[in-house]
Amino acid sequence: MACIIFFALFCLIPIIALAYAIRIREGASEEDIRSLPKYRFGQSNLLVLVDDKKQISKAGSDSYNENHISELFLQPDDSECCICLSPYVDGAELYRLPCTHHFHCGCISRWLRTKATCPLCKFNILRGDTLV
Repeated sequence: MACIIFFALFCLIPIIALAYAIRIREGASEEDIRSLPKYRFGQSNLLVLVDDKKQISKAGSDSYNENHISELFLQPDDSECCICLSPYVDGAELYRLPCTHHFHCGCISRWLRTKATCPLCKFNILRGDTLV
């Protein structure tokens, strides 16, 4: 009986805990990340008011495949990645989260693999809610 208890405590419980941790992981999958809308940054003086907070203009079609990516025009003060703190250059590929925040594709992909929330507003891209 002691052997069974020892086996359960030191072998089965850690395996169950590891399986549970993998199941409830906090990061997004590659499929979740690839499903985000992708844009190519372009500098322009043409801006269209979309909502009360941001001015954004999109040009091109809404297809998000590798052959054709829509352009995203932003205000100069909003044209920098908040993860790496680098300004966007013409042609840079950006992912736009459902909360409308945008980041370099590489920067936000690395972030979302560990934590599936927006680094600015904590919007969860998997559940669709804010964690604040």
